[in-house]
Amino acid sequence: MAAVARELAGIDSVGLAELPDPAPAAGQVLIRVHGAGVGPWDVGFLGGGFPGIALPFVPGQEVAGIVVAVGDGTGVQPGERVYAGLFPAGGGFAELALAAADRVAPMPGQASFAEAAGLVIGAGTAHEGLVDRGRLQPGETVLITAAAGGVGNAAVQIAVAAGARVVAVASPPNHEYLLSLGASEVFDYHAAGWARQVRAAVPGGVDLLFDAAGGQTRDQALEAVRDGGRAISIALQGTPLQLERGITGEAFAASGRRPRLEALTSLVDTGKLRPQVQAVLPLDQARQALARLGAGHTRGKIVLQIG
Repeated sequence: MAAVARELAGIDSVGLAELPDPAPAAGQVLIRVHGAGVGPWDVGFLGGGFPGIALPFVPGQEVAGIVVAVGDGTGVQPGERVYAGLFPAGGGFAELALAAADRVAPMPGQASFAEAAGLVIGAGTAHEGLVDRGRLQPGETVLITAAAGGVGNAAVQIAVAAGARVVAVASPPNHEYLLSLGASEVFDYHAAGWARQVRAAVPGGVDLLFDAAGGQTRDQALEAVRDGGRAISIALQGTPLQLERGITGEAFAASGRRPRLEALTSLVDTGKLRPQVQAVLPLDQARQALARLGAGHTRGKIVLQIG
């Protein structure tokens, strides 16, 4: 059983259907899915935002479950509890999913299937952006936008674990939540001049911007970055990142390979990263899960429980 789109006509094109069981080729792993993360990328795929997608299309780019079969040369064994990224092929909203072996890793021992599935892209993106691309150092100050979302909440925790001071941006109902995750200060992006408020709290400006919002919020956040600072933004639709005042940085899309997942496993199992799952819904509510996410303002992840 899978949630399938026969055409890329938005969320309403998704329905349940029986599909033939996939078989792993060389370098592939077949996973019996127990949890599948729901993300804005799934909404984007279904709306035709990514050209070249073959039909029928099964959404779902991040899963956790148990390996049931492997192709040659994977280094993975049947019976292992794993989590995996499936981008861009998808296939996660199904009882069985194929993953490339280099995007599969043992899931954290301290996480459920739902929690592990929700970490793959969100926390993986946060880790790559902060650690590899942003080069965040202990004692630095980082500004994180969309901080309560699936990427942002992980970014807050990873930055705290790195020894940084975290300044978060979110709507007021999420302020106490973000403080509980370790943010030092939280600002409301609806407030006029909020970036100036950040500059007042952090004289001279923040060392690093990690932007998970894009658009106007991202552009305003750049005002809070110090001269010569750094800015990392998730690659979202809209105008390109405009950098001035000696600020360096880039927009990126995460790769999500095995070493990244292994780093997340270490953070979870040492208590430095707590998966944040807002809701767990059954596979037959895949359309409702996508609609809920598409409405915005989710806190943490929405995950499908399968099997």
